[in-house]
Amino acid sequence: MKIQIESNDFEEKCYCHLCGNTFFPIAVVARAYKESGEYLTDVCPECIATGSEGISLRMRQRADSLRTVATELERLARTEIDSPSLAQLNVANQLEKALR
Repeated sequence: MKIQIESNDFEEKCYCHLCGNTFFPIAVVARAYKESGEYLTDVCPECIATGSEGISLRMRQRADSLRTVATELERLARTEIDSPSLAQLNVANQLEKALR
């Protein structure tokens, strides 16, 4: 993986898939690319601050966290799901908005 600094033309929140943080870049942003040159993700300043070894550690921690979440989602997907309809959600949002 290669991380390089590039100019940033957008003023929007970015997501660092390496660690899971969201951040707002200023004039430049660090971007990670696969060895093939394919874009992976924007990289947060916190990851950059930890250096190569720290980035690797943060990525492994993130992978562990995602595996835990995936295991729980798989378990929950095998159970009965009691969910409101989209119409019910929309009505609840309209009521909440009207009560403000």
